[in-house]
Amino acid sequence: MRVKVKKILVLLVFVCGVLVVSPTKLDAVSENTIRVYNIAGQAVGTLLRGIIQGKVKNFKDAIKSLSYGSVAGYGFYESKKLIGKGQITGGVLLANLSASISENVAMGKNPLSYLGYTVGPFRFMIATPFAKKPRAIFNIMTSPRNVAYFIKSLQNSDKTSFRNGLITFEAREYYENAIGWAYGIYPVVLADKPGWVFQHEVIHVVQDLQLMSVSPEPYMFLKPGNNKKTSLLRFGFKLNLMQLVVSEVGHYQSYSNRWDEVEAYFFASAPSNR
Repeated sequence: MRVKVKKILVLLVFVCGVLVVSPTKLDAVSENTIRVYNIAGQAVGTLLRGIIQGKVKNFKDAIKSLSYGSVAGYGFYESKKLIGKGQITGGVLLANLSASISENVAMGKNPLSYLGYTVGPFRFMIATPFAKKPRAIFNIMTSPRNVAYFIKSLQNSDKTSFRNGLITFEAREYYENAIGWAYGIYPVVLADKPGWVFQHEVIHVVQDLQLMSVSPEPYMFLKPGNNKKTSLLRFGFKLNLMQLVVSEVGHYQSYSNRWDEVEAYFFASAPSNR
């Protein structure tokens, strides 16, 4: 157990280090830089999660993690680019597919063993024919953080709707002088604001999904499912430590220098600022 905790700390320190050394100025960043950071960061994050969970046992496993992690990272990059162009539903679908690939590989499974989709406080993961002896066909996951942010989004908004595959919120009053904000996977936008504001916040949602996919702690299931028979439904939860750590690091950085904001503004900003 102590060894696993040390490995988790290594991954958290790695992510914090990336945030500190990344080129965090909008006028200095390029699309190629963003592409490289998504691919490399996701690859290493997938590898480290696999190591922590004991699924990377040899050089072949490491190469597999890095390779498919790179594919997932490129998928996340493309999803943000699609959202910035207004193709929000396609971008959200691609982000969820990319998260599924990274998660599956980190857990030592076929990249397409489970297809996951996050909506509201839940992540639904369906076993595919590529899954070997799945414990359940339908897996429903949640996290205390997603539940807490769902409640907070309700409290700080006036309207809830389902839009572009996401549960979204609309507010009539500014929150800390912002015209849009995101609580984890929940985008909140002031009423009657231009479309780029919503696109900006959805990119933050994708960033949250990306961190979730490499968060090192395992899922904890209410029913372990040790029996050999595949059940229809299984519930579980995950702490999602990675999002919590990155969020705390962000508090110590100025808004304009935060990587998540640099990336979101690069792909989705007012036309006059592009």
